[in-house]
Amino acid sequence: MKISDLDTPCLLLDLDVMERNIATMAAFFAGTPAKLRPHFKTPKSPEVARRQLSAGAIGITVAKLGEAEVLADAGLGPILMANQVVGPIKIDRLMALLARGVDITVAVESDFNVDQLAAGARRSGQRPQAIIEIDSGMHRCGTTDPAGTVRLARLLEENGIRYRGVMGYEGHTVHIEDATDRREKAGTALAIVGQHVEALAEAGLPAEIVSVGGTGTYNIGATWPGVTEIQAGTYVFMDGRYKTVMPEPFGCALTFLTTILSVKDAYAICDAGMKSLSRDMGMPEAADGSIKVRGLSEEHAHLVGDGVANLEPGDRIELIPSHGDTTLNMHDNYYVRRGEDVIDTWPILAARKFR
Repeated sequence: MKISDLDTPCLLLDLDVMERNIATMAAFFAGTPAKLRPHFKTPKSPEVARRQLSAGAIGITVAKLGEAEVLADAGLGPILMANQVVGPIKIDRLMALLARGVDITVAVESDFNVDQLAAGARRSGQRPQAIIEIDSGMHRCGTTDPAGTVRLARLLEENGIRYRGVMGYEGHTVHIEDATDRREKAGTALAIVGQHVEALAEAGLPAEIVSVGGTGTYNIGATWPGVTEIQAGTYVFMDGRYKTVMPEPFGCALTFLTTILSVKDAYAICDAGMKSLSRDMGMPEAADGSIKVRGLSEEHAHLVGDGVANLEPGDRIELIPSHGDTTLNMHDNYYVRRGEDVIDTWPILAARKFR
């Protein structure tokens, strides 16, 4: 099958580019003390995760239990859930994964989380394992002082929950475009994590896992003292927003194929809108920048730029999503390509797994 045979709108995944991205990141981590545990929120496809693990990743990071369940069904792991599990429904789903023999560690930030995990363990007879999330400056979830982190580690052990370490996420720094500024601010965040790690060690509770990082800071966190793993996710596909932060060394493997419906003097309209294409980190555009999305309605996009003059109704163009994660979450399949050939279709099995 050729790309020209596909109906639109749809997602194209360039296997050559993705394989280079995986190999590039694997080569980087071969020379660092920290290891890679890529985040599943980007590909949401076991086919991609399997290749990342084969290239040397030590496990997979998820944000949601639904993602963990997809990985478990595919026999992939070990899994780190970089999020809190709240409520008896989700706690029991976690215990069901443990009962299946799935190696999954979850994050806690409060006594409430520990109490709920302990109650679930009593109900199920399972022994959960957890890391403590630290607020390293993003001000989302996490403990805010080292003494509190030490106390929470002790509370985990007192409740029969295996304490494994800590995590932080310097997400407020990963999209800083100036590399010097990004390194400085990421360093400040990593130093906060380091303070908690030191306090735990002094208390006789050394952290086996110190998990941090994203694509924008992978090369900073990977050599930071004490860090054991990095949770970078976007690198495997890249997207428009991240390419403004780091044009190299990763290529954009994910593109969005759309058909031109109408061409006017100064703009064109294509068959993709907010129901299939995300704009949360800016507007998508063509790889060369000659065509840009000016606006999105439900099922249409307004296209502008010098390249519009060359378009005719029925033409197809490829756009790079500004944020790949939120665009691919609206789709069910990747059409896997090598050049103009579509060689496979991979289901996005964790799409919309937001529970």
